[in-house]
Formats: sequence, structure tokens, C-alpha cells
Amino acid sequence: MSGSSLLLGLLAASCSQSAEPATVPAPPAVVRPAAPSRPVPPPDSLATYVWEDDVCRFTGQYSPRRYSAGQLRGTWELLNHDALLTYYATVFRPAGLDRLRLDSLDANYAKLHRHYLGLAVVPQPGWEKLKKARLRELEADYRKTRLYILGFTEPERLLRAPYSPACAQYVRGLATHNDSLIRQDWHRLVDEHSRRNGDPEEMKATYLDQAASADWRTYATIDLLTFGWSNCANEAVPRVEITERQRREFEQLFVRISSECDDTE
Repeated sequence: MSGSSLLLGLLAASCSQSAEPATVPAPPAVVRPAAPSRPVPPPDSLATYVWEDDVCRFTGQYSPRRYSAGQLRGTWELLNHDALLTYYATVFRPAGLDRLRLDSLDANYAKLHRHYLGLAVVPQPGWEKLKKARLRELEADYRKTRLYILGFTEPERLLRAPYSPACAQYVRGLATHNDSLIRQDWHRLVDEHSRRNGDPEEMKATYLDQAASADWRTYATIDLLTFGWSNCANEAVPRVEITERQRREFEQLFVRISSECDDTE
């Protein structure tokens, strides 16, 4: 082979090798540190609350994250119990007059007021409103009962009481210490009641016996204050009326409710 041929062969081989791309090694993989794992919150477990009415026992499951058993218990009480005094102050016979004590009444009211004031309820506007209504109901019952007791010794107070003017007709004679007017008011009251009584003749006979008694004024005072003024004032005392909607809203506080009811048949 001549020198020129050898040179051409070397050049051709060199060009052939430079046409192939050079192999570049891959960069090492970057390993990122693992992110710290977050704890998975457990599913919202349900708590159980049990309540009863006259014929059924209910078991409700609710979320304790939303309200407590104490709040449910307080709400149930507001729905199902009138806020009334437990001190019994109504007199029907002369012997019952010894039980009328203002200090006992005041103590009973103070105790119940503290109870309702501290009652826990489900933290929703409707239940807070119901709690305030029960407190007003309790106070109204207390004020009426206190005036009723005072009426036996200070009947003139009842003429200024904030109730219907119709209630005053029963205490006009008592407030003015007018025996003739007391008898007139008493007779009219008995006549009204006898028309609604199942045995009007017996009622009238009892009235005639008491009216002829030496203690007629005591009998008249009891009837006029208990069956006259107090019954009339009761109609003006605001009472909380619970609706079916409120009862449904209470049931909606639970995820599910089951019940067991007595056989009433």
C-alpha cells in the first residue's frame, strides 16, 4: 500500500469514530429524606345518652365533640319539665293556713333559680332561649305565689297586682275589710263555681254551712283567694309551650335513636 493510501485509510477511520455520540454517564439519583408521617385521626366515636318518657326508653348516639351528656340532660329537662315551685302553698281548708311561710317560699325559689341558672344546655341559640323562658316562668310563678300568701294578711296588695283587673273583683271586700262586701264577693264566687261543678247542690250546702259558722270570714278568705284571685292570676302567668318542632330538633341532636316502649294495651 502506498503512503497516500495509508493516510486516506487512517482519515476515514477517524471520521467514522467521531460520528458516534459519546456516552455520558447518568447523574447519581438524589435521595430526599422521607417526610415525617402525620398521625391519622381516629374516626369520630359516638357516645350514648339515655332518656325516658311515660312509656318509652330512648337510647341516642351523639358526637361528644359537639356537646356533652350534661348539656343533653339539661336540654331534655327544659323540654319536659315546667319551671314551677315545689313549695306547695295552696290552701283549701283552715288547717292549711299554718303551712304558709314566706321564708320557705323564698328559699325554694332561690334554690330552683340557682338550678335553672346553672343548667347546662346544648350550645345553640334555640336552647339558650328556652332556658331564659323557663327562668321567666319560674319567676312569674314565684311572684304570683308570694302575693297569694301575702293576700291572707295584706289583701290590699292584690288590688295593685299586675294581673287582669278581673282578678280584683275577688278581693275588693277583703282589701277594704268590708264584711258585707266580702259576703257579696264570696256568694258570687260560689254561684259561678256551682254552675261548673258536677254536684252544685252539695257545693251550695257546704257554702251555707260555712257562711253560718263563726269562722265564716276564714272560709270566705280561703275561697276568695284560692278559687277566685289565684285561679284568675294563674291565667296571666306566662307558661312555656313546647312545640313538636322543638322535640324534633332535640332528636336531631343524635346520629341515631332506638327506643323500647311498654305495651300499653
